[in-house]
Amino acid sequence: MRKPARLFFTLLLTALPAILSAQTPADSVRILDNLKFNVRTVTGDEVNFGTYLGKGPLLVSFWALWCEPCKQEMKAFKVLTDRFISEGVHMVAINTDQVRSVAKVRAFVATQRLDFPVLLDPDGDIARDIFSMESLPYSLILMPDGSVYSKHIGYTAGDEQATEKELVELIAKLKQKGG
Repeated sequence: MRKPARLFFTLLLTALPAILSAQTPADSVRILDNLKFNVRTVTGDEVNFGTYLGKGPLLVSFWALWCEPCKQEMKAFKVLTDRFISEGVHMVAINTDQVRSVAKVRAFVATQRLDFPVLLDPDGDIARDIFSMESLPYSLILMPDGSVYSKHIGYTAGDEQATEKELVELIAKLKQKGG
């Protein structure tokens, strides 16, 4: 073997462990920068939305107290997320009622025993500027990186079947991609 080629392979073999360990693990996800915003929860805590991403499909449900279909959709989606939690599916609800209604929203969440994160968007900035909400109810299935897999506008009982089918498809795609 010629000297330059031998030197190249020697350097490559020496550097290979460092190169391999510096690679990003296959299961890590780069979260879209516009989804790393801070938001208040219904309990008053400040969280970064990006912390809800990267674990699996995220079902995001925008709702308001005055919107009965929104509340029905949330209940149906809660059943779905409970069914698929072992597959990494989680849910976040984002309330769009105005600031003066926060106490009522908090009471609703408590009486309904909603055990998923409920975030507040009283100015509608998150719904409008980040997620391009068109009208309520408005829901999205987000990929682990935060990109939109599907969106739904409106809700009628039974619509959750289409959402369930999309979740099953996305879970299968993510498993195929990961392994």
